[in-house]
Amino acid sequence: MPKNTASVYFLDAVCVDPDWLYIATQLEDLDPEETSHSRMSVLDLTQPSQWACHDYDDNIVSVHAYRMAKEELPDGSRYAALGKHGTVHFNERNEPTFEEVIPGAGMTDGNFGGLMSHLRLIDGHLWACGQHGQVYRRFGRDDWRRADEGIRVLLNPFNEAQDIEGMLEKMTSAPMLSCIDGFANDDVYVVGLGGFMAHFDGAAWTRINLPVDEHLEWVRCYGPDDVWVCGFNGTLLRGNARKGFKSLSGLDDHQTFVCLTKFNESVYLCAEEGLFQWNGKSIAAVRTGLKPELQDAWRVDHVDGVLWSVGVTDIARFDGKAWQRIDHPDNKPIGG
Repeated sequence: MPKNTASVYFLDAVCVDPDWLYIATQLEDLDPEETSHSRMSVLDLTQPSQWACHDYDDNIVSVHAYRMAKEELPDGSRYAALGKHGTVHFNERNEPTFEEVIPGAGMTDGNFGGLMSHLRLIDGHLWACGQHGQVYRRFGRDDWRRADEGIRVLLNPFNEAQDIEGMLEKMTSAPMLSCIDGFANDDVYVVGLGGFMAHFDGAAWTRINLPVDEHLEWVRCYGPDDVWVCGFNGTLLRGNARKGFKSLSGLDDHQTFVCLTKFNESVYLCAEEGLFQWNGKSIAAVRTGLKPELQDAWRVDHVDGVLWSVGVTDIARFDGKAWQRIDHPDNKPIGG
């Protein structure tokens, strides 16, 4: 990986296998509001040169990795990375392959769909969500279709210029989606700001009433009846669209949980204060034994018995027995 004068911070990450991680990063000396650029880092612990990178002239918000043999990869690409204006970048290992643009997404080229936020594989298809209730499903090469009838709020300032009050009301009421997941293409969930959650049954979206109204950051589906949600003010929910959701948070849980994954019968949660764990009874900080302890946690993911925690600048790997910290070559090593 080439050296830079600037360090990086991490935007999103996904593990491919126990030794393989894909990370979207931002250069510290670039303002993402002024410059469209993301550096994609590939970590492969099995290679002599463990780190590699490629750059996109885009602000990446979400990444996905296909966990399958190379010959089975759809379109011959291992990774997909979603830009905030709806461009999806595909690449194989560390070689960009092709790009697609989600029609109507983003806020460029006359589009008013709103910014995109998340990309997830559901039942063999990529789905993406974003502001204003945007949801899209990919059916094949260059074939992205809207899947948001019933929750999407369509905005066009040119058509509504004479009704500023009405447009502002629509903007305020529009769902701001942060995450999407599902167990099947007819069993999909989205979550977002203000306690918004909705379920898609293959035909229509239904808003779900929740016991909280906090901003929701992440949703993961581990079966039709095993759906987990986390968010602001210590929010941790479990349930499903048919039976409802139950809050698992305690009175002392006030962290902002931004990501979760279920690993070895526990649920791991990311927060600015570090990595947390719900053990079936309560939420507590994870003690890794690293020196120093994890600086923070932003994304957590697992595959084949190995858990990865990726913070804003801190990366750690847990094989079920011991934690290992891994330094990024563009950043000063943590703890030494």
